[in-house]
Amino acid sequence: MKLLFVTVTVLLLVINPVAAAESKPDTRSFGGFWSQFKAALATGNKEAVAGMTKFPFVNGGGLLSKAEFVKQYDAIFSKNTRKCLEKAKPTKEQDRDSYSVFCGSSIFTFERTNGEYRFTDIGEND
Repeated sequence: MKLLFVTVTVLLLVINPVAAAESKPDTRSFGGFWSQFKAALATGNKEAVAGMTKFPFVNGGGLLSKAEFVKQYDAIFSKNTRKCLEKAKPTKEQDRDSYSVFCGSSIFTFERTNGEYRFTDIGEND
């Protein structure tokens, strides 16, 4: 009986971290990051989106702190913008490790920073 208990305990310790790692998207890959980012947008999770954002954040020539970003979240991510981002297919930039998403007159940029992807800025789509 004691051997069975030890065996089951060891298996749970080995299998559980593997299962957890498989279920959590890898933010080191853009695909994993993009899945997490879209899920946070879909649920309106401002803190999660801010957690995937590089600060200071570049927004139309201005710089936002995390607190300012969260405060302006609803203006940054209007209903139409969220719909666009949820359906968008990011474009890989050839000259650097970043992706862009074009939504109307805005370009949303996502770059690898310190080994993980982050939402880095919004520029004007000219």
